Amino acid sequence: MKATHPPLLPHERWLRLGLASLVGLALAFLALHSSLPALPCGFRSLTGLPCAMCGGTRSASALLSGDWRQALYLNALSVPVLFGALLVAGIALIETLRGRALAEWNPWKRRLGQLLPVTLLLLLGWWIPHMLLALKTPKPELIDLQNPIAAKAAAWLGD
Repeated sequence: MKATHPPLLPHERWLRLGLASLVGLALAFLALHSSLPALPCGFRSLTGLPCAMCGGTRSASALLSGDWRQALYLNALSVPVLFGALLVAGIALIETLRGRALAEWNPWKRRLGQLLPVTLLLLLGWWIPHMLLALKTPKPELIDLQNPIAAKAAAWLGD
């Protein structure tokens, strides 16, 4: 027998609609990103090196315009992040329209806290090759070789 979930309460529907709308606004921002000023990265400003998400906004913008090559060049992490955001927004919108949850989300919510350390380790694991590739290529969009820290890192790598 198929399990049915109780109807969503009004505040639950509004939360889901707000989440879907937030993702929609973020996608609209990304679509307009090329005509807007670039967002500064604090880590890059201090070190001249890219953080794990550096290039992510430009990468997602390129991905939305169909330029996969540029998106992967800038930051390949934007592909799963964008896919995940679209998936969450789609589920939230479907649940809002249905008035019922598609699944029992409480076990997932509890697991999120447990997954945070793993997620941070994966992000660190991504950041190291992302930074090394940006230094070796070099990627002027992501590296500021005028910064002494970035210049020393590039020299240490033999560039």
